[in-house]
Amino acid sequence: MPHSSSNQWAKPIPNSLNFSQEQVTFILGHSLRSLYSDVLADELPDRLKALVEQLENGRSPPTGAR
Repeated sequence: MPHSSSNQWAKPIPNSLNFSQEQVTFILGHSLRSLYSDVLADELPDRLKALVEQLENGRSPPTGAR
């Protein structure tokens, strides 16, 4: 059986996997949300709630809270 250096039946693989940044963000976000759904469902500790509230109100948290 002779060896051929080029395979005439081989098809070039198209480079068609071009995802937009929005698609990648959606896929990763959805994956992380499903992986960490139990963590996201848990209630935040009081200290973290206070920090989130301060950040949402536009105040920076105290320097000792980091």
